[in-house]
Amino acid sequence: MKTNYNIVYNKYNNSTIDVLSINGKDWKTIIKNQNLEFKINLKNTNRKIIKKIIKNIEKITTKIRKKGETNKKITFYIINYNQNNQNHSDFIKAIEVVFIEKVEDRYNYIYDEVCSFLDNEFTNKKLCEFKDNKCGEKLKTSSEVGCCRHYKNKILGPLNLNGKLVICEYLKDKKCSAKCISCKLYTCDYLKNKGIQFKIKNILLLDIFFNPIQKYIIKYSVFTPKEIIIKKLLKKSIKS
Repeated sequence: MKTNYNIVYNKYNNSTIDVLSINGKDWKTIIKNQNLEFKINLKNTNRKIIKKIIKNIEKITTKIRKKGETNKKITFYIINYNQNNQNHSDFIKAIEVVFIEKVEDRYNYIYDEVCSFLDNEFTNKKLCEFKDNKCGEKLKTSSEVGCCRHYKNKILGPLNLNGKLVICEYLKDKKCSAKCISCKLYTCDYLKNKGIQFKIKNILLLDIFFNPIQKYIIKYSVFTPKEIIIKKLLKKSIKS
């Protein structure tokens, strides 16, 4: 069951309801309307405000789904929106996530969006500074393998730091075949010393839609394929 919605940028009617102003007493009256129109002002918003807006939008969709009223028309009038602002773009994606009812589909969407963001950051900004098949960390060494290797023991696998250092089995033709979000989030000391680091709390979709245990899984499931990480996240989901 899918709830439909529409987004209108930088325009709004005076009769629209400000999402931030909604409180517990308003829900029953609001949901009765066939056409639901909400105003969202992105001017001077911080992460706390964004979280509250998303939480209120999720309450709207949850109540509509429980009533089975999928024919309602929902319009969000978003003002002070800047398409060149990464935070604003992430906010729009967060709204999309709210309207994905099936938890597995929701997690797959978030996973793919975050991986694409991280890939673009590393590729477009050339963060690893590759030269002659070597990253910046390895330029003065004979090694052409940077982060994509781990210690592996015959019994304990990559968990044993006393095992043999091997190239990741998912590295195929110098590309990752696992689509491991944990590896993509990782930054070595070379990058950290340059002030480059990707933290879960700074990535809106990961910060808002996952609980602490899931965030731990996302951060530390290195050298693990996407499908296995998704299964782990589903097991620890409050909604599933």
